[in-house]
Amino acid sequence: MIFPIIILGLILRSLSLNQSLWLDEAINVLAAKNYSFVALITQYARADFHPPGYSIILWTWGRLFGFSEVAMRIPSVIFGIVSVWLVYLIGRKLHSKYLGLLSAFLFAINPLHIYYSQEARMYSLATLAVLINFFLFIKLLKKEKLYFSFLILSNYLILMSDYVAYLVFPVQLILSIFFYRFIKKKWLVSIIVSLLLSFWWWPFFIDQLSIGTTTALALPAWKLAVGGFDIKAVPLTFVKFIIGRISMVDKFVYAVILIPITMLFSTLIIRGVLFIGRLERNVLITWLFFPIILGTLISFLIPIFSYFRFLFLLPSFVILISLGIISFKAKVRYILLFLVILIYGISSLIYLFNPGFHRENWKGLVKFLETKDKNSLVLFESSGVLPPFEYYSKGSVTTLGALDKFPANGDEDLVNLKEKFKLRRHIYLIDYLVDISDPNRLVKKSLEQADYKISETYDFVGVGFVYHYVK
Repeated sequence: MIFPIIILGLILRSLSLNQSLWLDEAINVLAAKNYSFVALITQYARADFHPPGYSIILWTWGRLFGFSEVAMRIPSVIFGIVSVWLVYLIGRKLHSKYLGLLSAFLFAINPLHIYYSQEARMYSLATLAVLINFFLFIKLLKKEKLYFSFLILSNYLILMSDYVAYLVFPVQLILSIFFYRFIKKKWLVSIIVSLLLSFWWWPFFIDQLSIGTTTALALPAWKLAVGGFDIKAVPLTFVKFIIGRISMVDKFVYAVILIPITMLFSTLIIRGVLFIGRLERNVLITWLFFPIILGTLISFLIPIFSYFRFLFLLPSFVILISLGIISFKAKVRYILLFLVILIYGISSLIYLFNPGFHRENWKGLVKFLETKDKNSLVLFESSGVLPPFEYYSKGSVTTLGALDKFPANGDEDLVNLKEKFKLRRHIYLIDYLVDISDPNRLVKKSLEQADYKISETYDFVGVGFVYHYVK
């Protein structure tokens, strides 16, 4: 029965896979393509603030299958599909085969997991790593036969996947100290061995931490954008676990729709918590809630709290939802299951088939600019050409990073634009991330001072406004 669910999950994760790379994906892909293996670890990874595991996978995969959008996203698709299978195994081990199948099915159609199973980033890998680790940890709790080396390797996989996923280790520490002391020694030894195996990475991590802290202090707007503390972050995570990346412009209508949906899912979680046994309850509750609490506290110091970084909590969320459904009698159970499938299904299909919810449309922007006057100049609110634009344009368009210093706080932080404007009748200004890089709109003012006038304004999904200036 699990095989058709896996096929369904594969089909959903294969749709719209060729959408444009967005900024962070393009940075990853170009790094994997352009760096040597050693440079990828010793140079690129220092400023990436992620462990090197996913970059190594992309580097290897790209040299085998190429660096197209689809090729670069297939590893995440594979991680996503294997995660569906692991959810089934964990649900079966925690309660029953029925729970395993139901949890796997809902996980297969979950809109947020579909989205990040299609992204050339490490979040699908981190989710799989945590699932493998918790499957083995549950076997340890249930005193089942377990090869110690598997537990060590699963710890190591988490250590190499994503830093926020490390928050599952305090969860397991709490369980082993306060509830199940008989596993404490074995679990601690496995963690220590895994940390020793990753010792080679520690100096790079210290460098990353230093660079990230300095950047967060220098760029407050960037800190908030990438995960600084925000009171809305926790409830937003809950909402995104339900409906994924879709949203509505009219926030009142959005709230009216979401209130009954969140009430339904909250009720199911409470029912799920009450329905399952003590050991299983302790695992699922601490897995879902403790990393959010700890992540919130850490985000006051280091900007880590963005809902997608907590994708590794989604399996416990879905399993609790499934438990909540099966806790009801047959007639009510089927009604609730229909509602959850309807919400997940509609949200997933809206994302998959509505380009307005796809990733940043750099591919469309480059195609658009390639049809314009060859003497046009494309300006970026940055110190260079942005990676997704570079990925698609391959030098086919004349470009310029308008900032000499990032961020720009005065005219002295701009390149000599007047010199660059010479003989350029058409200029296209891309204001992507302008609130961070040029909050005073100095580039725009410089254009106006040079007698350029806005002729047309274009809007590309995720990229934002592109202003066509004519002199």
